Amino acid sequence: MYLKTRLHRHLMETIYSRKCRLEEQLHDMHLESKQSNKGSAGDKHEVGIEMANIELKKLQSQISLLDQQLFSLKKLSPDHQNKALRLGSLFKLDNTWYYCSVAHGQILFEHTHYYCLSPEAPLFKALKGKKINQTVQFNGRDWHITQIL
Repeated sequence: MYLKTRLHRHLMETIYSRKCRLEEQLHDMHLESKQSNKGSAGDKHEVGIEMANIELKKLQSQISLLDQQLFSLKKLSPDHQNKALRLGSLFKLDNTWYYCSVAHGQILFEHTHYYCLSPEAPLFKALKGKKINQTVQFNGRDWHITQIL
């Protein structure tokens, strides 16, 4: 199996695992809120309920974002080999690996760090369409493309 395919699968599993943990937290918070609503009254109680609702909305928002990322990843074909940088490219700039897929930050996979970035990331926009051995200046620095998968 190709490196990009394995990395893609690992990223999907990482995001799915995080989503499951957040859904568990959401479920636990719903149970807690049902139990705490029984027989309480007063300003302190109302403030507590509102704070819990804010936390619920944050969790729901994070889960929704992870769902969007999983949906985007499912549309990518990691087996496709690219000659130029585009969405779905795994590429190396100087000594650092990047995967243009979803904005997820840095992940460690098979003893190597990879930066997962969105196609909307300014760095990727500057590099899009470029090929191996091309150099792009971005943020006052030269970025040299050494590998594209």
